Amino acid sequence: MFGWFVGIVISAVVISSGALSQQSLQQLESARQFEQALAAVEAIKRRKHVQCVIAIANRALCECLTRKLPVNIYFRSYAAIANQEKEGPEYGQLSAADKKIVDQCVSDSR
Repeated sequence: MFGWFVGIVISAVVISSGALSQQSLQQLESARQFEQALAAVEAIKRRKHVQCVIAIANRALCECLTRKLPVNIYFRSYAAIANQEKEGPEYGQLSAADKKIVDQCVSDSR
């Protein structure tokens, strides 16, 4: 009788450790995917920064814009922003929070 009990307990431990291993693998995969996504975002920011500097030749402004603005803002908008084209469509399409960031970046870079 005791042998059956020990067998059941061992089976339960083996099954639960297998489930934990599977969960650990899933967590590792999720962490790896998250790290890849972060690396992709950083690569986009670096590329936008270089393109911005080439387009407007203002490193301080480009650093501020690429660091603070959301990644989904197209870098060509940076040139219009840098030239203070607040009536232009690029600036007008920004959210109020993004406009505040742009205004601060422009004033800080002068």
